[in-house]
Amino acid sequence: MLSDWLPKFLFLIIFALVIALFRQIAPPRSRMVRHRYDEAQVPEPLPTGVIGAAMWCLGIGLALLFFVLRGANHWWASLQGPAIVTQYPTRVIWAFFPGFAALSVPWPLTVWYLRRVGRWEEADSIEDASDSKGGMDSFRVMRWLSIGVVGPIAFFTLLAIPIHFSISDSEIRVGHYASFQIERFPLNEAKRLTIVDLPTKDVIVDFADGRRLRGSQVGDGGTSVRDDILQLLIAKTGLTPEHASTANEIPALRAKR
Repeated sequence: MLSDWLPKFLFLIIFALVIALFRQIAPPRSRMVRHRYDEAQVPEPLPTGVIGAAMWCLGIGLALLFFVLRGANHWWASLQGPAIVTQYPTRVIWAFFPGFAALSVPWPLTVWYLRRVGRWEEADSIEDASDSKGGMDSFRVMRWLSIGVVGPIAFFTLLAIPIHFSISDSEIRVGHYASFQIERFPLNEAKRLTIVDLPTKDVIVDFADGRRLRGSQVGDGGTSVRDDILQLLIAKTGLTPEHASTANEIPALRAKR
């Protein structure tokens, strides 16, 4: 019972503390904003709904980066050569950057652009409305979130583009996180193939040079090896499968010299 509501309670407490901190370090800006004479020349107001529609379009465009990132991952894997089957990382990994960007970037970017093109009255009106609701300098806070949260997420997401697991007629290719070097495992050097049951079903292939390969190499760590990959590894290596409860029970092969 306690374990059910305690995480939610802690989340609410942390969220309230963060909001209070933002209100202390980024109080609402002063309304006495001075502009240069040329900036004070108010242009024709934009039609109703244009600014809101622009924010929505920008947010949708940023959300669509999900497909760009996933496509880049597939394209990178295809550059390494033909493959009979390729496994890619879970699609959720490509959703974090577009999701956070779509939520936090459109509003401050739109306000910044309105100022950039001389529409200070509209930018100030949007900021004033947001400041009065949140009790803080919303533009500054959202800018901090865009740089301090979305920026690192984007960086670490881009590092995942090389991840893949491909099986061809002659080798297995594995792309690792934050590495442009592809690890290659010649199928004719596979010496032992072991199916393990725990913690999830997997297949371990030992090679003559002492390296070890898992069939769920690019999985999320909690899913079993795909059946098509298991059967293809058995067929391509020509090895008789052995069985073990866990990977720790499999003795290491002595590397060939």
